[in-house]
Amino acid sequence: MNETPRVLLVGAGAVGQVFGKYLQAAGCELSFLVKEKYADEARHGFTLYELGILEKDPEPTTFSGFGVQVSNEEVAARRWDQVWLCVSSTALRAGNWVGELARATGEATWIMLQPALDDREWLLQWIAPERLVSGMIPFISFHAPLKPGERLPRPGTAFWLPPMSRGLFSGPPERLQPVIRTLRAGGYPARPTPDVVRDVAIPSAVLTVFVNGLEAAGWSFERFLQRDSLEHVHRAAREAVQVAASHTKGSASTVLPLLRPVLFKLLLPVAAQLTPFDLETYLKVHFTKVGEQTRSMMRTYVDLGRSAGLPIEHLQAASR
Repeated sequence: MNETPRVLLVGAGAVGQVFGKYLQAAGCELSFLVKEKYADEARHGFTLYELGILEKDPEPTTFSGFGVQVSNEEVAARRWDQVWLCVSSTALRAGNWVGELARATGEATWIMLQPALDDREWLLQWIAPERLVSGMIPFISFHAPLKPGERLPRPGTAFWLPPMSRGLFSGPPERLQPVIRTLRAGGYPARPTPDVVRDVAIPSAVLTVFVNGLEAAGWSFERFLQRDSLEHVHRAAREAVQVAASHTKGSASTVLPLLRPVLFKLLLPVAAQLTPFDLETYLKVHFTKVGEQTRSMMRTYVDLGRSAGLPIEHLQAASR
C-alpha cells in the first residue's frame, strides 16, 4: 500500500461520511463514488455532528477536501488501495455495478460492511477472498435534524459512537492489517477478529427481527412492548438466532436462555434513555429508509433455515 492510501468509498450517505471522516483524519487520499444526481452535493462537502451522551448542542464540523467520482471510467483512470462498500445489502445487489467496479479497481482491497448472512458469499463472485475484508458498523448515523422542531445551525449528518465501541474487521492478514492501521491512525476504534461475520451474526439476527416487529407495531415502542407483539418477536428471534448460529457454525447456547420477552421490556427503555437522540424516531426514519434490506434479511433467515431443516414457523409468519 502507498504511504498515502488511496481510498474509494462507494456511497456518500451517513455511513460513508462517517468512515470518510476517520479515513481522511488518517491522511488518506479520499474519493466518493456516487450517482450523478448526488455529485454536486458531495462536491460542496458535508456537515457532521459528533454526538456524545452529555453533549446536548453539538457543534457542526465541515467535511470536505475529497474527490467525487460518478463513473467506472473515472474510477478506472486511477489506482486504488482500498474500496469501501458503504451501501445497503439490497443496493449492493441492484444491477451489475459491483462486477463492473471490481474490474475498474484492479487489485485494491475491498471492505464490506453489509449485515446479511449471505452478503460475503455473494461478493465472492466478483472479489477474490484474499482481497476481501469484512467489517461491521458500531456507530449510529443519520440525517439531522432527525425530526421537526430540532434546532441545528444547518442540516447535516449526526453520528454517535457509543462508549467502549469496537469496530471489528476480519480478513487475510496482509489486507486486514493496513485497514486496521489506517483506521486507528484516524482515531477509529478498529479491532481485528478471526471472523466478523460470525461475531455479528446473532446480534444482527436479533436486531433484524426486532426492527421487523417494531415496524409491525407502527414504529411505536408502546405497542411493540405489548404482550402479543413481544411474544411474536421473541419466537421469531429465537428461530433467527438458531439459523444464524447454524449458518456461521457458531453457538447460540448462551444467547437463547436470555432471549425472552422480558429482555426487550427491560432493555428498550434503558436504550431510549441512554441514546443522545430520540431512539424511537431514529428507528422509524432509518429502518424505513432501508426497509427492503430488513425484509430481504428476514427472507434469508427463512430460506437458510428451511435448507438447514431448522424451525422457521414464526419467522415465516413475521416475514409476510
